[in-house]
Amino acid sequence: MKKLSIEERRKQIIELISINGTVKTSELAEKLGVSSETIRRDLNALTENGEINRWLGNAVVHKNDFGIYPISSRLENNKEEKIRICKEAISLIENDSVFFLDTGSTVLHFANLIKDKEFTIITNSLPVVNTLFDTKNRIIFTGGYINTKVSCSYGPETISFLQSVRVDAAIMGTSGFERHNGPTTNNFEDLDVKQHAINCAKKTFVLSDSSKATYSSMLKYAKWSDIDVLITSQETNKNIIESLSKSTKVIQV
Repeated sequence: MKKLSIEERRKQIIELISINGTVKTSELAEKLGVSSETIRRDLNALTENGEINRWLGNAVVHKNDFGIYPISSRLENNKEEKIRICKEAISLIENDSVFFLDTGSTVLHFANLIKDKEFTIITNSLPVVNTLFDTKNRIIFTGGYINTKVSCSYGPETISFLQSVRVDAAIMGTSGFERHNGPTTNNFEDLDVKQHAINCAKKTFVLSDSSKATYSSMLKYAKWSDIDVLITSQETNKNIIESLSKSTKVIQV
């Protein structure tokens, strides 16, 4: 792993905590290749800035009054990689396509990049709806209960809606896939939605920056053989890419 600047390392810390909900100091030190003392200094600084909280010796991302984790911090993490990945995905989608947009920071970058398009988009993500609200895109929200932690809908109404539609593509994110034979999420409510989104799509794309290849989340929502294309960055380890290429098409940008 390349040596990160203090700012880059702290952005990575917020990203990892946002994905997990809570992370131990020792886990952060091992993941980022620095000492526990360095991580403690980072956590103290982030706590003082109001970006995270400390609870029972663990670090948790600071939430606003509605209990929503700040996606702004995740948008900045590996931002250049995510934008390259999203531009490649957009280039593979025809102008009159109907597609599902997943939750997460990488997919939200995708939404930001299609503001001047005229797609038909189905989504359960409130940030995606807000991003594309005043554009020429046609936005269809799935409905359902709202998960305030990640600003997305879930539940029987969401699933029923997805069972009733067919889309040209599903644009999916992932929390990580180290030691998993497929993309993951850390949310049980999100698991069912992702699986039904894939089922209603003719083609499924997973967008993943390099950090997700070395991070393991809790719940696998699909096998790689269920995914048509994984789009990731050149920074992703070549041995991991070689292994994944046996199960799905991989594009590196």
